[in-house]
Amino acid sequence: MRVRGFFGVWLTAAGGNLGDGLAITVFPLLATRLTDVPALVAGATFARTLPYAAAPLVAGALVDRTNRRVLILGANTARCAAALALCAALLSDLGSLGALYAAAFLIGLGETFADIGTSALVPAVVGRDRLDRANSWLQGTESTLNEFVGPPVGGALILGGTALAAGGIAGAYLLAAAGMLLLRGAYRPARSAPTTVRADIADGLRFLWNHRVLRTLALMVTGMAACWSAWTAVLVLYVVEPGPVGLNSVGYGVLLSALAVGGVAGSFLTAFVQRGLGTRWVLAGDVVTSVVLLGTPALTANPWIIGCATFAGGLGSGMWNVVVRTLRQRLTPDELLGRVGGASRTLGWGAVPLGAALAGLIAEATGPRLVFALAAGTTALMIVPVFRVLTASALAEHDTAARPAAAVE
Repeated sequence: MRVRGFFGVWLTAAGGNLGDGLAITVFPLLATRLTDVPALVAGATFARTLPYAAAPLVAGALVDRTNRRVLILGANTARCAAALALCAALLSDLGSLGALYAAAFLIGLGETFADIGTSALVPAVVGRDRLDRANSWLQGTESTLNEFVGPPVGGALILGGTALAAGGIAGAYLLAAAGMLLLRGAYRPARSAPTTVRADIADGLRFLWNHRVLRTLALMVTGMAACWSAWTAVLVLYVVEPGPVGLNSVGYGVLLSALAVGGVAGSFLTAFVQRGLGTRWVLAGDVVTSVVLLGTPALTANPWIIGCATFAGGLGSGMWNVVVRTLRQRLTPDELLGRVGGASRTLGWGAVPLGAALAGLIAEATGPRLVFALAAGTTALMIVPVFRVLTASALAEHDTAARPAAAVE
């Protein structure tokens, strides 16, 4: 592994996820300073996540058509510029909901390009034989800064002023951009002939669908993302008073932090567990821990038991993310890494609003317990493809079929 090169990728991931964690907290709080209309406050989060719907397909195609290092640098520079423009507007008393929404949208769009580009860049920087270790560090960093550090720091920055908070987000993205300056060379995938963006997107979707292992993983992620989204959407109604668990807002935050703690621990334990049990059992373990996470609130209102189940779900999820990201990078030709990653991300993120909407309807009619039970039952079905499709022989064959990394010009 080239230490300097990987440090650049890690710094980019660290800065980007710190900025994302800050934005998650700061943008809704900024909105409350500009309006007291709930729908308009929610609009800040909607604007930031709107690019998740379709942008990954286009982003993936562009990642496979350009110098990935330059694309990531540009995406993070643009995110920094958007946050700085918002900072300037707030300092000059020109801040408005329109300016906030525009900055949030541009930052969400830049996140899509930066994340897909970084995932496609990693194999060329570290080599495909070091992907497990590299992805463990990147996933652990992502969980720590996005879920632990970013939200509380964002809350503290907003106390110092809205412009300071926007400036803090800009600084994090500037750090992310600086990481790419540590890399040397052109990380551009080889292309045999000119094509259109539409054709590139179609090629990525076709490759994903025709690859049995990657297709299975993508469909499993889609189903599990919908179930996790359903759990998240109604959990607050169940655990925060007057819900049956009876926690206050602080207790709810602590409960969610158990998910992040588990995710960080799982990220760094992946290599050890994978060596001992094998890839398939790591994937099966996440299905089991997800069932525990999703189903426990249907059985008990004890906050300690629910907290332990939440930690277990985070632990399995952290390992799943490392393993699936590594498998996708190893099983996909370099020239298709962006497009396959974009297609997979579109499927996964596309299931999130669907799961939340269904959960809301069911909870309205019957209460949240049925949502938890249905989410757990649906997730339990994912164990079938683990043992019927993701066989030990299939995964072992693909794990050793590492293709050469992209040439550095």
